[in-house]
Amino acid sequence: MEAVYGPVTLEASAERIVKAAADVPADQPLIVMAHCGPSGLGSEAASPCGRDWKTPAVDWGDQDLALALDLMARTRPADLVIFGHMHHALKRGSGFRQTLLRHRQGTALINAACVPRSGVDGEGRPLLHLSWAEFKGSHLIQLAHRWYTPEAELIHQEQLPMDASLSC
Repeated sequence: MEAVYGPVTLEASAERIVKAAADVPADQPLIVMAHCGPSGLGSEAASPCGRDWKTPAVDWGDQDLALALDLMARTRPADLVIFGHMHHALKRGSGFRQTLLRHRQGTALINAACVPRSGVDGEGRPLLHLSWAEFKGSHLIQLAHRWYTPEAELIHQEQLPMDASLSC
């Protein structure tokens, strides 16, 4: 960001996010798209933004995004934050990252960084991963990872329970 905008403080970056969010009409879902998720979601390797490529594991989330979400929650919390960067499969075959969750403010978060994005199932059929969010009006009713065939047949779905208690 510095190469384009010059030096930007954490607070100035958060304020830009908050200002952009304020322009979203009240009857529309407030969706924030970011390269990496917010800090504050855990510091384990399998946490949504946990560092798994080097020890010790730490929270690798964006502090400016966390600050922006906290500021936004005072007036209108984001309905959904979509991010990537942190691959679902952890390094050295040590499991998988938590990728669907609810933030303490009620905001749903999805890490869309499924790598590789395409593969094959047990029967050798090609599959493509898509992250799925569905709204009814401005209310989020479904959040999932989905795997489809080239013919658009849904083969597998991992869904965030929408009635689950808040995760973090």
